[in-house]
Formats: sequence, C-alpha cells, structure tokens
Amino acid sequence: MRGITRLLSLFACCTVAGICQVAAAAEQFTARQLADNIQLITGPSGNTLAAVDSDGVILIEGVPAKLADAYLAFVTKLTGTDHIKAVVNTHWHDESTGLNAKLAPKGVTIIAHANTRQWLASTIRKRGEEIIHKPTPKAQLPNKTFRDKLLVPFRGGNIELGYSFQAHTDGDIYAWFPQQNVLFTGPTVRTDAWSPVDEATNGYIGGFVDAYDSLARLVNDKTTVVPLSGAVIGKVEFDEQKAMYAKLVKEMVALLRKSRSADEVVIANPAVGLKPQWGDPSAFLDQGFRSFYGNLRDSRHLGGAMP
Repeated sequence: MRGITRLLSLFACCTVAGICQVAAAAEQFTARQLADNIQLITGPSGNTLAAVDSDGVILIEGVPAKLADAYLAFVTKLTGTDHIKAVVNTHWHDESTGLNAKLAPKGVTIIAHANTRQWLASTIRKRGEEIIHKPTPKAQLPNKTFRDKLLVPFRGGNIELGYSFQAHTDGDIYAWFPQQNVLFTGPTVRTDAWSPVDEATNGYIGGFVDAYDSLARLVNDKTTVVPLSGAVIGKVEFDEQKAMYAKLVKEMVALLRKSRSADEVVIANPAVGLKPQWGDPSAFLDQGFRSFYGNLRDSRHLGGAMP
C-alpha cells in the first residue's frame, strides 16, 4: 500500500508540475564555455551552440522534436534567460529543425538556407518510393532564408552563416564566429561517426569534399572547430579528416570508373581500417557512391567525362 501511495504521489507530481520528464531528459545535456558568451551544449543528438547576445540567445542548430522541451529548459537554466531570439537550422533533418514547432509560434527568427526551407515544405522520398518526410506546416518553416552568406549581428560583430555547397544535403550551412574564432561546421563534419550524404535531398560526395575545402579556409591554428557530433577539434584534426575523405573519394571514383555497383563498393570497403571507432562505414559508402549517379557530368571530381 505504501508503495502504491508513493507511486501515485510521484505521478501526481509529474502530472501537475509537468517537469519530471523534462528534468530527466535535461540530465542528458552538458555544457561548457568555448568563448565569451558562447556555450557548447552536447546532448543525445550531438552539438549545438548557445550564443548569448545582449538581448537574447541565438541557437546554432536545434535538437530532435522529442527533446525540444528538455533542451529549451536546459538553455534557460544555462543562460539565465528564456528569450530565444533566433535559431539556425543547418539542414532539414529533425536533428536540426526539431525546435521549430516550439519556437516559431513565439515569433523566433528561424534561419536556414533557401533549399532547406524548400525541402521542409515538400514531401521527400528516398529513391523515389519510401516517404521519409511529409511537408512541415507553413507556420513552422524557416522565416529567414539566404543562398550564399548571411551576417547575423552578435556582440558588436557578426556571425557569418555560409552555404556549404551540395554536401550532406543541398541546403547545408556553417556558422563562423570570426571574433571568437569558433566554427560550427554543420552536418559536413562529425568526429564520432561517418557522415553519409543524403542522396534524397541532393547530397553529393563531391560536394562533401568541396565543403571541407571551403571550411578549411576559415580554420587556423587557434580555431575551435565544433562538429555536428563528437568532440571539438582543432586544425590538425580537421586537416587529417579532410585528407582522409579526399583520398577515400578518389578511391570511390576509381571504383566508379570500373563500373562497380554501390553494393560492390560496400563489399570492397575502401574505408576499412580508417576509423574503426566510428563504426560501420556502409551507409557512407553506399549513399556517397549512389550520389555519383546524378553527377556524372562533374568532370572535376570524376577525373574527366565518364565513358
């Protein structure tokens, strides 16, 4: 009887206060300061940045919708304010856009590349059959878009949001804090897993290596590089990953020119031994190789026109 009473009391607490689930989930988030007024928040879906401006918080990247309440509660406790003035979606996936439904009705500026808004508003099919996304309600779509670069005022300077070409998707963006020398890479860079391209939304393995080249121009010896997931790195580690991917893509091109199929490439596994701690590279190889099929005229990446 006493046990039942305790359970009922706990249930009443959670139901009335509405905090038990949020508090439990919030324990999954951790934070550390990267620079003045910039906090790195790490959780189940990866990394985000909370940039604390004088009149509110700018969130670089979101979290999946199921974690939205817990994440926002964590941000409020961390920054001392619940005023979110902007959130940046680095691409269209739920790991980036899951806050939109909560923040859009509050008038928060939701920033994304124009292609990301277009994908969110569309029905997306994988290889023409399986529906992997249904249109997002118009009121929850990004309300500020750009195509090349966008400067967002922050602490007397600017955050540079830039297009990462046709990489993980064709709407990827990065966030660069030049004064603080902090770079959030968006989905191009992970340091704990392979980063497969999303062929359903025009991700392209050639654009993926282009994105690394573009980001490299922002990285110097003192840059703090924040990947979408995994540990923060510096220039040495970033350059190592950049070179690894460039070499791997060249090997994939060689297999393409030998008329190998995606299944054969996965079996051949040119990534074997490269990053065993990242797990199985099959998805990266399969989707990356298939992304060649829509880009066979790209002689720069393919080493000349395909026969």
